[in-house]
This record gives sequence, structure tokens and C-alpha cells, in this order.
Amino acid sequence: SVSECEEDEGAEAEDDVGGELAEIELLEQMIPKLAETIAQMGLTDSEILRVTPAFQAFRQCALALRSYHGDLYSKSEKSTKISTFWSHSWHGKKWRKIITLIVFYNGQAAAVLGMFCAVVMMVLFCFDLLPALNRGSTGEIQFGFSCWSLWSGFFATSLVIIFWQPQSRVFLDRICISQMDHELKTRGIISLAGMLKQSDSMLILWDPTWTERLWCLFELAAFLQSKKDQKKELIIRPTFFGPLHIAFFLTMVAAMIPFTMAPVDLAAGPSLFFVPAIMIVFSSGAVAYVGMSTLRSYFRDLDTMRHQLLSISFDATRSSCCENNHRDLSGNPVICDRKIVKHCVEVWFGSQEAFEKTVRSEVLEILTHHLGDRVFSIKSTLALGMPLMWGFMDHAASEWQLPSSDIWRKAGPAFLLYGLTIWLIFIPTMRDFLLLIGKLTRARPRSLCLEVLKNLLACFILFLPSAAVMACYENIRATIFFTIMVLYAIFYWCFSMGFHGHQGESEKMRPASAKMAGQKWPKINLVGSFQDFSRGVA
Repeated sequence: SVSECEEDEGAEAEDDVGGELAEIELLEQMIPKLAETIAQMGLTDSEILRVTPAFQAFRQCALALRSYHGDLYSKSEKSTKISTFWSHSWHGKKWRKIITLIVFYNGQAAAVLGMFCAVVMMVLFCFDLLPALNRGSTGEIQFGFSCWSLWSGFFATSLVIIFWQPQSRVFLDRICISQMDHELKTRGIISLAGMLKQSDSMLILWDPTWTERLWCLFELAAFLQSKKDQKKELIIRPTFFGPLHIAFFLTMVAAMIPFTMAPVDLAAGPSLFFVPAIMIVFSSGAVAYVGMSTLRSYFRDLDTMRHQLLSISFDATRSSCCENNHRDLSGNPVICDRKIVKHCVEVWFGSQEAFEKTVRSEVLEILTHHLGDRVFSIKSTLALGMPLMWGFMDHAASEWQLPSSDIWRKAGPAFLLYGLTIWLIFIPTMRDFLLLIGKLTRARPRSLCLEVLKNLLACFILFLPSAAVMACYENIRATIFFTIMVLYAIFYWCFSMGFHGHQGESEKMRPASAKMAGQKWPKINLVGSFQDFSRGVA
């Protein structure tokens, strides 16, 4: 009968509910034991610790770092140690993360090989083994111009940074943890803390979503705990890091294209570089605008990161299990990741608040010192300035063709000295001025028109010292120019080091309570001295 069928369906529903409640209760009972196992930082077996060469992550247009739902587990290999553990969020902008990783791992090799190719081309042109460029009237003496160093350096750098295959053994979850085999995936997740313990360093690819993800904070907690009595090599790179370096490299290339290729008239005397100078302003200005906008966005991201670290909390993080109401794709109940992670943190640090305090002190220290004033290291600054040197190498090679019985009367060595002086002395000292401009103008106006004007103003201010140096370069002998720049560099570095020393002494006098809270004395250096003012501007 109908009533009997309804009774049977009701009994089945009650049984299903009862069975589900029993399953949920069983899962709840498993949490403490599972968390204790994870907190011991062990591996389920020796086969589960796996690494992959960094270049595997870049293959097929960085397939492993994009939205790919297949299994790349076969690209990994068994290991006893992880060189670098990659910690990142899958919810940020993927292209920024990919470019940052490529610049981080391939940038040094690209810079070295790019400079090598540029030097080789300069030498070949000096021996008349390469065709010359006709840039217009050269007066009575006919000779061609070189642009080989600039373009060979640019193309070599571009090709190497794209196709270089770094061999560093890294951990990337999508490759080193199976995404298809459920048993392997479970063992990998349980062994995640053990993998971090076996990692020499940790690379955090930070974006605004990183501190919002529960497992990202778990990875940070496990790494800090595993290196509690050791030197921690914690590397933080905002995902704006890569695009920022690419933008300023292209700015230098754009500036040097007119410098080496624009039409000139040697009979015009002092005004022979007028047309190239105008073209340099327009060509580099277009790319510099993008670079300055990227730099300002970078500092805004740092402000966001600093704010997130100061207010970091597990309660504010998001996890997939909680977002899906603790159900898998089939609708079955699953264990709450948040409860497991919280339990592990309490085992490692004593309490959730102790971990949050550790993050505010140790991680914020790295953020302040390595990502603010040192966004461009000396090596990266010189690498970004290489196109400028390539342009001067082309001019030196061009001038070398002029007939002269005395090698030292040729203008080629003078152009090389000009280039080396600007590249090795002026460009590194301009780094702090660039960062200062980026900090002071980082706030984003409400109007798009004001945003454009702000970028243009920042570019113009940055252009002024460069224009002054170029004016001196046009009117001062190479040896005098070199001497002036060396004296300027000595004064600059002594002034800067004096302020950094004063800051170090102030750090020692800082109260212990302030250190625990992550507070600092106001910075007193060429960039940080404007920190309070920049807050007002922001």
C-alpha cells in the first residue's frame, strides 16, 4: 500500500541520516590522532618525498602552474632532500606568478649570456666582420654604426630567460603530490609537514590571496617550526616581482634603441644627438610609464601584505572543505582541515596566538628589510641596466672604425668608459631614488585621469637626474666625467652607510616589548627617511 511505501522510505531516510551522523562522528574522533601524526613531521614512507627540476614547472607554457586537471606525478622523482619548497596560492593571478618564477630562476643565466653575446658582437664589429648601419650623413669620413650589441644582447637575454632549464630540485604540489591517485594524495598531504622539514629553503610566492588560504599558513607554520633551532632561509617574492623587473628591463632597451639607431647628422656639431634624444624620451617614456605603474602597484601590494601579516589569523583564513560545507564532490562528509591545522599549530607553538606573534615578528622582519628598500638588489640592478651598457658598446664599436694612428686617440675607449661609469656607478645609486619615488606615489587616486597624471609626474621626476647626467656626458671629457661620478658614488655610499649604522644602533636600543610586537624605530636612510611623509601622501 501507499502508506507502507511511505513508511519504508521514511525508515530508509532515517537510516541514511543516522549513518551519516555516525560517519561524521567517526571523522571527528579521527581529527586529534591525525593531527598528532602530522605534527610529528614524519613521512608516511620514503617514497613519498619527491622533487622535480624547476624547469618542469615551466614546460608547455608553465602548464603545471596553470589550470590543469591532469596528473603530472610522473614528472617528479624520489629524493631525500628538497632544495626549495614552493608555497603559493592557486587563487591569485597565475601569469604574475609564472613570470616571477621565471625571472627568479632564469634571470641570472640570461644576464650573463646576454652580456657575453653583446661583447662578442662588439669585438666582431670592431674587426669589420659584421655589416654596419647607415644612420645618415657622416660628413667627409664615411663610416657605419653598430647596433649589434644591443640587439644580440636583448635577443640572447630573452631567449635564455624563456628557454633556460634550471636544475634546482623543488617541491611543487601539483607535480610532487599525485592529483589522481587518492591514496598517494592522502599520504602526500599527511606527509606535508615532513616534507617541509626536509626542505633547505621555502619560497613564498605572495599575492593578496596567500594569507587568506589555510594551507598556505600551515606550510609557513611547519617550516618555521622545523627550522626552530636552525638558520631559516625563508624567501618571499610578491608575484609583482617578475613583471616589475621585466618592465624596467624593457624600459632600458626602449631608451637605447634610438641611441643606437636614430638618424644623426655629424655635421650638425653639438646638436647631432638632438633627434636621438627626443626619440629616447618618447620611446622609453611609453615603457617607463608601465614600469612606474607596476612599481607603484608593487608597493601597494607590500602595504597590503604588511597589513595582512599584522592582522594574520587562522579564523580569517579560507579552506575548500569549509567553503563546500565539509562535503566532497560526491556529497560525502569529509574531515575539517581547519581543525587539523589548528591542532598542529597548537602542538608546535603552544597556541595559535604564539604562531601569529612569530609571523608578525620574523616574517614581517623579512618583508621590511628584503622587499621594501631592497626590491632591486645590486646584481638585479646591474642586470636591468645592461641595455644601457650595450648601447655604449655599440657607440664604442662605431667610433673604433674612425681612422687614427694612435689607438688611445680613438673615441671608442672613451665611450666604453662613459658607459661603464653610468652603468656601474650611476644606475645603482639611482635605485634608491627610484624606490623613493615609487613609495611616495604608491597611493592610487580615485580618478583614472589622476592616476595617469601621477604616473607621468613620477616618470618626469625620475627623468631629471638622468637628463642631468646625460648633459654632463655630452659636454665633459670621459676621464673628468668618470672622476666626478666616482666622487659622487663615494659620497653617496658613505652617507648611506652612516645612516644605516645609525639605524643599527637605534635597533639595539629598541625596547624588548617593541621587538616582540614587531615595531621598529623610524627608518633613517635615503629611502626610509621619507617613510612618515609617504604615509601622509598615501
